[in-house]
Amino acid sequence: MRNRSIPFGYQYQNGVLAAHPQESQTVRAVFAAYLGGEPLSKIAAHLTAKLVEYLPGCCQWNKARVKRILDNAKYIGNGGYPPIVKERDFQMAHQKKENANTNRQRVDEDIKLFKGLAHCHHCGGIMVRRMDSRMGHPVTWKCPQCGYFFPLPDEEFKRRVFLLQKKLADKPLLAEKEEETIPVTSMEARRLTNEIFRKLDSGNFSEDELVALALQCAAKNYEAINSARHITDRLTATLLHAGPLSAFDRTLFERTVSEIHLARKGEILLKLQNGVFVGEGDSP
Repeated sequence: MRNRSIPFGYQYQNGVLAAHPQESQTVRAVFAAYLGGEPLSKIAAHLTAKLVEYLPGCCQWNKARVKRILDNAKYIGNGGYPPIVKERDFQMAHQKKENANTNRQRVDEDIKLFKGLAHCHHCGGIMVRRMDSRMGHPVTWKCPQCGYFFPLPDEEFKRRVFLLQKKLADKPLLAEKEEETIPVTSMEARRLTNEIFRKLDSGNFSEDELVALALQCAAKNYEAINSARHITDRLTATLLHAGPLSAFDRTLFERTVSEIHLARKGEILLKLQNGVFVGEGDSP
């Protein structure tokens, strides 16, 4: 059986990954059709009827192939691939699939909060909650980007996040751990950095353009460094005033935590808003 060396929708141009003109249109059409209410089987039948080639000479589509397109985070630019679909559409498609799962357990408000913040600690991909009551571990969290999955019942997830939050409230100085080693940047600096790399990859740039972009990027990073101390001071003050916790404090969580990371050894880590990670094995 033949396999593609790169995902459907991409091609190599002069040794560089690029969006394939026709296939990338099909990828966007698949997302649009699914978000428009068409089931996977109907999308697959439509692609087969139009003789859209998944591989050279292979026009037979099925639900699994359509699902692989909807699950592939490379289409939003992960893994160094050029983005083909909007991240909002990708997330909406995953949410729609989850809502359609008739075996799905009721998800409470805390788990809904965690779903928006859960990341793979190793590749940085967004973790997706999966529910299948037929499995020995009904609830798992999976990273579509690298394939890592983590069996984690909702109640255990909530309990372990609460214990991390309680640890922070009991020991606020954990928010200052190794602050000097934290890479500080801003969204605008990241955007400018990506713009520099895009111009370098395209080969269509002038030296003056790159110098101007580099100076803008340095200025934005300097602003971020100046604000990092303020963020850490605010975090520490917030945790100092929290006092001992007897239950999960959603408001405190939203004011202090930016992401939840799931690691391959089964550890959960909280990424605070100043970039510090606090894990289950950490101590001040």
